[in-house]
Amino acid sequence: MITGRLSLLIKVQKEREESLQAQFIKAQQAFLQAEAKYQGLANYRTEYIQQSLEQGSSGLGGRQFNQYVNFISKLDQALTQQGRVVQQSRNVAEQRRQSWLKMQTKRKALEKLVEQALLKAQISADKQQQKLADEYALQRFYQQLQLAEQESNF
Repeated sequence: MITGRLSLLIKVQKEREESLQAQFIKAQQAFLQAEAKYQGLANYRTEYIQQSLEQGSSGLGGRQFNQYVNFISKLDQALTQQGRVVQQSRNVAEQRRQSWLKMQTKRKALEKLVEQALLKAQISADKQQQKLADEYALQRFYQQLQLAEQESNF
């Protein structure tokens, strides 16, 4: 029956949906980790600059100043790279979320189709049952009518 095949298809869709959901969760976690790493780098950069300013107020040599500037430059590069990682992981998470939601929509549409097919089958069965009940009642009526006629003929 068609509902049996659709039920099997729904089962497969659910499995795919669960797989896509797991992929989304994993991608979302990767995004959150990348974002936390970015925030950690940004906080470290801010603290490092703060320390540099504090030490600079008591006087710095040219070499030490260049080391601070170079290190801050490397932190900026690391922040830029990590910013790209954050954006990429955000994009991947969003793509995975969209795939998961699409599969969820397909599954729900199939479930609705099965529900409609079952309802249609139930309505058809109810009509058939009512038709049989009507035919039985009509036959009983005719039998009783014939019995009444036979009794009146005696």
